[in-house]
Amino acid sequence: LVPIQILWVNLVTDGLPAMALGVDQPEKDLMQQKPRPAKENIFARRLGWKIISRGLLIGLCTLAAFWLTLQQDPDSAAGLVKAQTVAFATLVMAQLIHVFDCRSSRSIFHRNPLQNKYLVGAVLSSVALLLAVLYIEGLQPIFKTVPLGVKEWVLTLFFAGIPTFLMGFGSVMTTKRRKRRKLIAGYGSKPATR
Repeated sequence: LVPIQILWVNLVTDGLPAMALGVDQPEKDLMQQKPRPAKENIFARRLGWKIISRGLLIGLCTLAAFWLTLQQDPDSAAGLVKAQTVAFATLVMAQLIHVFDCRSSRSIFHRNPLQNKYLVGAVLSSVALLLAVLYIEGLQPIFKTVPLGVKEWVLTLFFAGIPTFLMGFGSVMTTKRRKRRKLIAGYGSKPATR
């Protein structure tokens, strides 16, 4: 990515949704959870793993989208700019999808993603701004972007969705396994009745 694109990601993609997350309602089962110890590390309860795994996956998916696009025209400047644009769009969309995952301590599938109207508005605003830098001719030279076609958007959205949905699906499966184990353990510990 070129520096102006990185700056855009930091200001627009991270800024607007982060403010909207600040007014998000707590999870419904918050009061059923055990209190956190006063000296508990901020990265406890698998938050460190969530940050590292999502960050690595978003980075790898962005690089994969860049590489696959670059292979179509590896020797021209136009091919490089197109690949950079796809990588830029993939990174932005991956982060915008991931922000809905940040609403839950578990995964995107544990809360209604449309419940926070401010967050939905912030994400839609960020998508509109992304489309502006891709399709408004006056902004393209500033942000070093080119318009993307349907094929590039399919690639972009596919790779942008992988980190959140893959890890979210894994979280759902883990939660189901834990519940099943507790049920089996609880059933085995009950005394037999006549």
